Amino acid sequence: MKKILIFLIAILIVIGQITPIYATTQKPEIVGPTAVLMDFTTGQVLYDKNMHKRMYPASTTKILTAIIAIERGNLDDIVTASDNVTKIDGNSIYLSPGEKLTLKQLLYALMLESANDAAIAIAEYIGGSVQNFAKIMNEKAKEIGAHDSHFVNPNGLPDENHYSTPYDMALIARYAMQNAEFRKIVSTIHYQIPPTNKCDKVRDLWLSNRLIKPSSFNYEGADGVKTGYTVAAGQVLVASATRDGHRLISVIMGDQGTNIWTDTIKLLNYGFENFSLVKKVQKGKLITYVNLGKSQFKLPLIAKNDFYYEVPKGQENSIESQIILNKDIKAPINKGDILGYIKYTLDGKEIGTNPLIAAESVYKNFWGNYYGDVQPSGVRNIMYVRPVKFIVGTTSLGIAFILWRRRKIRNRKKYIFSKY
Repeated sequence: MKKILIFLIAILIVIGQITPIYATTQKPEIVGPTAVLMDFTTGQVLYDKNMHKRMYPASTTKILTAIIAIERGNLDDIVTASDNVTKIDGNSIYLSPGEKLTLKQLLYALMLESANDAAIAIAEYIGGSVQNFAKIMNEKAKEIGAHDSHFVNPNGLPDENHYSTPYDMALIARYAMQNAEFRKIVSTIHYQIPPTNKCDKVRDLWLSNRLIKPSSFNYEGADGVKTGYTVAAGQVLVASATRDGHRLISVIMGDQGTNIWTDTIKLLNYGFENFSLVKKVQKGKLITYVNLGKSQFKLPLIAKNDFYYEVPKGQENSIESQIILNKDIKAPINKGDILGYIKYTLDGKEIGTNPLIAAESVYKNFWGNYYGDVQPSGVRNIMYVRPVKFIVGTTSLGIAFILWRRRKIRNRKKYIFSKY
């Protein structure tokens, strides 16, 4: 009996040391009323709690303000503050009318200190007025796909007509985080604005995102994006974290107190522990060939795009692909023409497609033979198979004609000689 007990204990110890193949964590319980977890690369939603409910975005509005300013302005542009910078409530770097700062300095003030006066200065510089800038914001939001949002100011101060959803804010953050300058700004912990024409002191700006800066909520891989708070909005946080090239975007709106940090950490942990980002194919990879004509000219087809997909851990090799080509492919074909696509499925369900494009241009000559710009080997291609036979045949005929002509001339000379 004692030996059996020792044997069972040994088995339990061994089992306890085995690493599980994949995580089985259940969906996290989020205190906040609304939330979403989105994969940055694919846009897939990995977690949803009322993600389409309209909420006040508070200062996370400034994500959209910042990316518009980066795209439309020059970071070295000099911006002169108007009188309106003193007529705004909330966070501020205390700009003075007539004060001159670069657009870059104002962007750091906007995203680190969440300065509402900096938002006004940026909006007036880019849009001419706050009202016109709000129009630009709404146009940009629709372009990104944030169709359930409406903005009336660049800073997120409360207004019943200023709203968004967790899903829309995730889309906006995903778009903004594709910009290298934006990523640099939102991951900076400390920045200094030197004295200006109206301020003789250095302004020290400090990041408010406790996931990034040293704190009890510091999170490994955190690299963005923006905090927000008003009484009407509650705590709002749009966050980004990256591990081994795998970036996730989380959004929580309407949370209370420190729950905003613990809820966000739960979401990010859930994503990293339970999902893998699989790269199925790389852009430009040779996928297949198409045979054209009787000469069997081989036209290489390549993938137009990278294809990524988030799958539950343990299913990394479960994505299947099928090549589907267009019917009656004929020349002329231009390089880059779409001639088919790859269909991807997971568990029998279609999860996406990737166009197949011609790797070179192809033409058809008078005799019905196909030829392209470049052979797969990289050597310039003029004719394939049958055209070569034609050239050889033509050359042989020409040689025969020349020999016949020379023989005729020789016989004629003999005739002339004998006549005289």
